[in-house]
Parts: sequence; C-alpha cells; structure tokens
Amino acid sequence: MKQIIVALLLVPFFAVSPGIDEHLAAMKTTKNAVQDFVQSGIAYGSFSYPTACAAIPMAKRAAVVRAVGEFARSFTKTQAFLQWYASYREEKKPSAPEATPAMADSRAKQLADLKASIAEQEKAQANAPADQKGIFRDVIAALRQMVKELEKPDPAQDAQMDAYIKEANAEGAKHYKEKLAAWEKEYPAGDPKPLLKLRLREFLDATGNVDFGAKLVKKGDALVFVNPAYENKESRWKTAYRAGKEATEAARAIAQQWLKEL
Repeated sequence: MKQIIVALLLVPFFAVSPGIDEHLAAMKTTKNAVQDFVQSGIAYGSFSYPTACAAIPMAKRAAVVRAVGEFARSFTKTQAFLQWYASYREEKKPSAPEATPAMADSRAKQLADLKASIAEQEKAQANAPADQKGIFRDVIAALRQMVKELEKPDPAQDAQMDAYIKEANAEGAKHYKEKLAAWEKEYPAGDPKPLLKLRLREFLDATGNVDFGAKLVKKGDALVFVNPAYENKESRWKTAYRAGKEATEAARAIAQQWLKEL
C-alpha cells in the first residue's frame, strides 16, 4: 500500500507558502501546480496530491503539512482564488427552465416546420429521376395531410392544454426560484467561506477516528488490514492512516484553527 502524506490530503484546501519552497523539490511539483490541486480539491472535495509525495520520509511529513497550511488562508484570499471561485460559483448556478409554449405557438412552429419540409421534398422530387418521383409524392401527401389537421385546432382542447401548460410553467419557475435561493446561500457572491468550511469539516470528519495502531498483513501482493472492518473504511480514512499520526494531527490542527477563523 502506498504511503501518502496528510500534507497532500490538505492540498484541496491549502496552497504552498513562501516557506515551503524547500519542500517543492521533494514533492516534484510547483506552486502553480499545487494551487491547481487546491482549486480542484475545493471544487470536488477530493484529496488529490502529486504522486511523488509518497516518497517523502514519514519524519518530514508533519513539517510539510505545517508549511503548506501556513499559506492556506492567505492563498484563499488572493484575487486569483476569488476569481476562480466566481467562475466555479457560476458553473454551479442552476439553469433556468425552458417554458413550454402555448398550444397556438407550438402549433405555429409545427406548421412552419412541416411547410419547410414540404418545400424540401418538392425540390427533391423535381430533381429526382422519373421512376422515383412517386416516392416523394406519397411523402408530400402525408405532410400536407398533417398540415391540414393542424390548421383545424380544437379550441376547447387547446384551452385545456394551455391551462395545464400554464400550471406546469408556474411550477417550474417556482422550483427554479427555490434552487436559485439555495445556490445563492451555498455559494454567496464573493465569499468562498461556506465552501471552505464544508471542505474543512469533511476533512475533519474523515480523519477523526483513525486507528494508527491498526496492523497490516500481506495478502498476495497487497497489504490489508488485520481488522476486516478497516478494509471497508473510506479512502480518506486510509489515506490518513498511511500518512501517520503526526502528520494527520498536524493537518487536523490546521483545519480546526482555520475553521475558527472563518
């Protein structure tokens, strides 16, 4: 099983601080790349990290976590991050429903489409060989019959359908208004704090009861937990376990302090 550092568990939340330059070589990454991890992690709630971080010695991981966390709050206040948040927020905005047109408008469009199809078929018929013109004749006749039927609407039936359409459109508009209000609450303009709080709490919840003393046993080519219940733990729990107690506790301390300040 891979060794994974909690410092990179926090990459979804934390950017690289000026004081962590010395660690970038070990992580085989750059500040810009880590910032991309930050934004991606905040967007999707993932604990992604550069794969090279698995090679960082256990004894150095807590220091990396603290260095990474030091710059976290500063990065999420930068204009670049706020611009990203604005773009992400817009992506999450619910789409307005498309209102169903009234029967008269719907019928008018259908008639226009049918008449356009008839014109196309007539043009194709004129250019077709003599032995194929009959095929187009039948198609054109069927289309004209459809036009004839549409041009004789049933007013009572249309009124009934229009009432249903009006009710459905009103219900759709109501649901959209509710979704819009929920979106504005979840992603307030210019304020990423609710999203940051959510991701930090998710991290704390996922790493709050890790059994760092759990034993592993080799099974085939893989290492598995002696306690079978731990094999069913979510990936973030297992990631924290592999990171080690010191690194995880350092990461949790940063997250807890940041939550207090948000």
